Amino acid sequence: MPPALSNISLIRATDDDISFLSALADHPEVEPFLAVGSGDEDVLRGLVSDGGTDRGPRGLFVIRSPEGELVGGLALSVVNHRSRICELSRLMIRPEKRRTGIASAAARLACRTVLVDHSFHRIQLEVYGDNLGAQALFAHVGFVREGTRRRAYWRRERWLDGVQFGMLAEEFVLNPR
Repeated sequence: MPPALSNISLIRATDDDISFLSALADHPEVEPFLAVGSGDEDVLRGLVSDGGTDRGPRGLFVIRSPEGELVGGLALSVVNHRSRICELSRLMIRPEKRRTGIASAAARLACRTVLVDHSFHRIQLEVYGDNLGAQALFAHVGFVREGTRRRAYWRRERWLDGVQFGMLAEEFVLNPR
């Protein structure tokens, strides 16, 4: 990770962060790559209230730059507590901050939170098939492409594949990049 990005932080979102995250999710350069309704303030509020370390690594997070600036957000949700599986979703970065390494650093921090801090077995995610940037990002971070759900989503007036990625705890520990 570039030295300038070592101070990227993931902080649990609060109600004060909802308007920033909603506006970011609705931004015309961000919204096409998120699930429909990702910027809905009521849904985001539900993710904020769902957070908490006593229930595992879940909730809505803001991403802060080394200077303390809000630059993005992401969500973590427990898919299966018994099997220790968590899902990463809604990774979004302000368009002018893309291609700076912030998204990679944030994804790595999310993996560390889930797999190391909370001792989960697996973290997984899914991206649209036409989102080649996200696919490259997650492969770079160390996720393994596990499959494709063909024509799974009606989005932007066409059917899109869902490309699934996963990472196991031992893969992160062996290759924390």
